[in-house]
Amino acid sequence: MDIALLLLGIPVCIADLHAFVIPNIYTKILFYIASIHLAFHGFASLNSLLLTVSILLALMIFKFGMGDIKILALILITHKVGASDLLGYVFLLAVLHIMVLTGINRKIPPKIALAPSIFIGFATYMATR
Repeated sequence: MDIALLLLGIPVCIADLHAFVIPNIYTKILFYIASIHLAFHGFASLNSLLLTVSILLALMIFKFGMGDIKILALILITHKVGASDLLGYVFLLAVLHIMVLTGINRKIPPKIALAPSIFIGFATYMATR
């Protein structure tokens, strides 16, 4: 599952950096892979699923992109990771991304592509776990 996520992360990041949109075809492919993974390994505990759903609902309220939320949902449901730890890595990398764009363009960007932060944060989390 990890290799599929990271390999499919490359075209997702390219599409998100280019158009600020994650095409549904990539999330569908990840969904099919996640379904196979869940068929063999099952879901995490009910408490972690409720925490994941509540975090994703909060991200929807804060107007995050639906493609980003779908990818985060697939990662959080298929992996028994600490949701707060993973999201900490993602938000830290998103802040770094904003700082780099601000340094280059001399103004704070109104929106950023979050997919690179998600996949790099996930890779960093998995490497340090």
